[in-house]
Amino acid sequence: MRQMRISLGMMATVNRAVSLMTLHNPELFTGEESGLRLLMLKIYARFEVQLLKVFWFTFQSPLAKINVTRKLMYLALAKFMAEHAIAGNYMTLDEVVDFINKLPEGNSAFAVGPCRCRLAIGHRVSCPHPLETDIVIASGTPIWLALFPKDYRVIPKDEAIHIIKDGYEKGLAPGVFRHMYYKGSTNYFAICNCCKEACLPIIGYRVFKPEKMKFIPGPSRAVVDPELCQGCGACVKVCPFEERVLVGGRSHTINCQGCGLCAFNCPQKAITMVKRAL
Repeated sequence: MRQMRISLGMMATVNRAVSLMTLHNPELFTGEESGLRLLMLKIYARFEVQLLKVFWFTFQSPLAKINVTRKLMYLALAKFMAEHAIAGNYMTLDEVVDFINKLPEGNSAFAVGPCRCRLAIGHRVSCPHPLETDIVIASGTPIWLALFPKDYRVIPKDEAIHIIKDGYEKGLAPGVFRHMYYKGSTNYFAICNCCKEACLPIIGYRVFKPEKMKFIPGPSRAVVDPELCQGCGACVKVCPFEERVLVGGRSHTINCQGCGLCAFNCPQKAITMVKRAL
């Protein structure tokens, strides 16, 4: 426990240092073509699975259930990772397809490989979903292809869309991830198809709910029509963020992250995704 506290303290110090340097020279860390940012992304890619494995054991540890130590974990690492270093933005199926269609298409613009969270967790969780769902884009594609040539393969844009559509029908939430996200910087590098069982960012979101962990807000949010809702609970079951409950026999949205799986799976079509207020 003492070693973990020391490690978390060191991480917190590094995170504060990066944040301060970013304020003084933002392009150094957040520029799309910044050599330092790309080096940081390459280091992250190289050790991604190992880092996710650390996250998994941290989230499962008794320390994550103690308010003081959980808050320390959040401030030391999770907050910076989720809001800046590897910032996720969950979208509906239509929104992510539109996003992909607007991306440039070249000979190696898209590549797909095994879900890094699934590789990190391994047999510890029984996940029924396909393994090859990790799609790298933009600045991420050349890095992941160079580091993992046996794991990743170049795919055309239409195959990327097919993988996401197939995953969505199986209950996977599409999340567009950015590296070193500050003040609207893009830096897209991956589209993950995330599940409730094995996705480490989503598991972390549920663990750190008391600390109000957040992703980049999705473009849309769920709205329920109480006249149509019959309280079947299908939306509650499919929400990977656990942000839906039944109140008085009707579905209720708590803090919608914008994936739209609830609306897609509602048998009564009682849920509509509406544009989020800016």
